[in-house]
Amino acid sequence: MVIPKKNQLIGIDIGSHSIKIVEIEHKKKEKVLKNIGIAYLPPLAVSPSGIKDPEAVKTAISNLFQNLKIKNKKVATGLSASSIITKKISLVESEELNLEEVIKEEAERFIPFDMDEIYLDYDIMDTIYEENEEIARLEIIVVASKKDLVDSYVKILKEIDLVPSIVDVDIFAMQNAFELSNPDVDMEKIYLLVDIGSSTINTNAVKGNISLFIRSSQTGGISITKKIMKEFQIGFEEAEKIKFGIIELEGDQEKKVKDIFRDTVKEWVDEIKGNIHFIHNSYPGEEIEKIFITGGSTNILNIEKFFEKELEIPVERLDPFSGLAIDKNIDPSYLDSIKAQSTVAIGLGLRNIADK
Repeated sequence: MVIPKKNQLIGIDIGSHSIKIVEIEHKKKEKVLKNIGIAYLPPLAVSPSGIKDPEAVKTAISNLFQNLKIKNKKVATGLSASSIITKKISLVESEELNLEEVIKEEAERFIPFDMDEIYLDYDIMDTIYEENEEIARLEIIVVASKKDLVDSYVKILKEIDLVPSIVDVDIFAMQNAFELSNPDVDMEKIYLLVDIGSSTINTNAVKGNISLFIRSSQTGGISITKKIMKEFQIGFEEAEKIKFGIIELEGDQEKKVKDIFRDTVKEWVDEIKGNIHFIHNSYPGEEIEKIFITGGSTNILNIEKFFEKELEIPVERLDPFSGLAIDKNIDPSYLDSIKAQSTVAIGLGLRNIADK
């Protein structure tokens, strides 16, 4: 489907470690990556619960728009899955069903806030007809977020003259990017998408275009940084340089860092194992075909081989660019260096105003 230029959006992923911006041009026969860039943020500028340093975020976004010479001011951004409430509900379809009213009533049962304090949205994921029955059952995912959180993101974007058109959730944006970059997956199989960022691990189990299970845990690459800080009694920035290999260590110090990496990745594996166990219990007889990993913290050398050995499921790095044509002005080596961090931004850049 061709998306008119006036409906196309710039994707802005506001992460806890960096800002990622993507411009995708939707043409008749292809989607073209026109612009992409990353700006790194000061420590603690953004947390899973929201933006703590608005000025740093505004400066980073403004500089990216200026440096990339992006003219389109209409944007899609995403909230952290750990800051929102999601629940799958099942309703019997009927002519008398007032969907919005019933969903609101259902939401009041599981949302621990006054309904006046939240934004509520939903999506019909599937319509199921049981064998020998004519009545359909609607499988619906309900998403709720505190109004003050959403409004804070919208306010910041408006203050730098952008037009926030869609506020998505990072875990669903990851799924958008996966669907574009992997069009040939078996629609009858379950695939596990795992995004390991700086401060969260997002897991999304998908079958076809349906999300069966989502979970967000507040752990990630930042835990490695904190352990290095504690081990060597150093500050955040120096610990980050050690983590990314900018400061090289030798001997006993190098061994200590390797032990920190190994122990932390093992914790991530245990988290994923728990999610896999839940999926197997929820969908008896179903097996996970493959795990796709993404996120800046997956840049650890050979992490996919370690995951594959521990989880006993094939593991592949998700390439969010594989479904896109690439503008000739974008350096391929730069794209390769930021591939793991770009998945959510790509998913946001695929959205358009008509999605609302």
